[in-house]
Amino acid sequence: MKRTIIAIFCTLAATGAGAQTMYDGLTFSQNNYYGTARSIGMGNAMTAVGGDLGSIGINPAGSAVYNFSQFTITPNLTISSMNSSYSAYPTGGQDHFINSQARNLTRFTMPNVGATLNMPTGNRSGLLSVTFGFLVNGTNNFTGQMMAGGANDKTSYLSAMAVGADGFDIDVMNGYMDAYYNTDIPWNSIVNAQAGSIANYGDVNDPSYYWRYIAATEGFQQTEGVDADGNHIYDIYLAGPVNQAYGRKVTGGKYDALFNVGFNINNRLYLGANLGLANISYDYDEYFKEAAQDPADFLIEYSDASTYWSDYRSRYSYSAEGSGVYGKFGFIAIPADGVRIGAAIQTPTVMNVNEIWRHAVDVNYTDVKYNANASSPEGEFAYRLITPYRVNAGVAFTFMGMGMLSADYEMTDYSAMKFRNDVDWNTNFDNLNSEIRDCMGKSHMVRLGAEFKPIPEFAVRAGYNFTTIPEYEYNGTIKTTLKDRMDSFSVGIGYYSKGSFFADLAARLTMMSDEYISPYIDYLSDVASPLILNKRERYDITATFGWRF
Repeated sequence: MKRTIIAIFCTLAATGAGAQTMYDGLTFSQNNYYGTARSIGMGNAMTAVGGDLGSIGINPAGSAVYNFSQFTITPNLTISSMNSSYSAYPTGGQDHFINSQARNLTRFTMPNVGATLNMPTGNRSGLLSVTFGFLVNGTNNFTGQMMAGGANDKTSYLSAMAVGADGFDIDVMNGYMDAYYNTDIPWNSIVNAQAGSIANYGDVNDPSYYWRYIAATEGFQQTEGVDADGNHIYDIYLAGPVNQAYGRKVTGGKYDALFNVGFNINNRLYLGANLGLANISYDYDEYFKEAAQDPADFLIEYSDASTYWSDYRSRYSYSAEGSGVYGKFGFIAIPADGVRIGAAIQTPTVMNVNEIWRHAVDVNYTDVKYNANASSPEGEFAYRLITPYRVNAGVAFTFMGMGMLSADYEMTDYSAMKFRNDVDWNTNFDNLNSEIRDCMGKSHMVRLGAEFKPIPEFAVRAGYNFTTIPEYEYNGTIKTTLKDRMDSFSVGIGYYSKGSFFADLAARLTMMSDEYISPYIDYLSDVASPLILNKRERYDITATFGWRF
């Protein structure tokens, strides 16, 4: 498949400082509650239940429900399972995914640890007790690893890099001009030019010679045409079939340190407040590899020698650390015996985020003396993210001390997210914030839980919840809600000794919507670039050990 240079108009988005997207804001804002094994076993439908350290992050009033103090610690084992398949050139909406590959990643975490201190007032009515709590609660888990690939004889990653570099001066990208550090050239274009995996081509006397690029995977042929600027017109084509592979690994988590106070009023009304300190750690590593099926197809000629292109690897690493503060306020009421209602509201979180990133490439030839590599300096960028508010409400029914059913609803409006930069006034987030308002919307979470105690010392639990995806399809006038969502199923058991010790165990399966990944842009008008289908599941096994006092 050929591409005629003057007919191609496309750009690659810069990856680096100032290249934040609305998906970054969504990643850092979303909650996927963890908590204790009891709360997980009940599907985290705890807004009207309380009495458990896992419930306090959902409704601060939960700390005041019990008239005793407690300490808990909760280890967790997360297993991420991803099954990825590859389609070299999907066309016409008919995707043919092949080469299915499964990847699992296991991580140990501590999603809940903390204590509450219950202090009776001695009153017979009115304010009966005040409870103070401090705990750390997990609110999201970034764990996943995947890989996919296959053969491609139509497009290549390096060809997309050459198209994306079009219009940038080679001397600027190689650092030979003062403008090197004052341009908006994407670093993936710079490192590919410096490694020689993309290069200028054709007649050196053409006015645009130093601004146009060809990839090591491509060949070119001069046509008889000349454009209006006097440049010869060339047909560029993929020189031969290549084997491709894409992979990524994500780790990290989101935790909230909570300072809590709860009030028990007549054992009928419970009020609570949290001061939350949110912390995020996010690490992302990805690579893309291409290799010649037959290096003899990829002749590279220099002025005094020649060799053949063999293979290529691009790597991108990114990490982010963030911290912020928010408030949360809630109540639980018992309007009638056996019935509880509750609600809570959380303020937006003002979060400071610091990013570090790096690009690197390696390109290899049959004659190893031509092998080359290049990497960007470690980039840093800091900004402020304001995450959206949350509101949740719940109801619970208890049955003669032997069972409980609970249901929660939570809403978060992600169109209210905002990026700000209070340091570098040259970085303007107006366009990004406008995109968020246009393309993001409300996410709805429904949580259901059940607990049954056949005997006072033993409990059996089950839970279910689903969360809708807040992204919209937007054509400039109409928003259409995407039907993607995340579903979770959980089960659990609990043991309560006659002394102070208690223990809980829970297992949860989370099924996320299918993910489609385009490793590089569509740079040909008649052939789509590869597409990867990623099916994702996550398993959590959680245990809580606690003591009442």
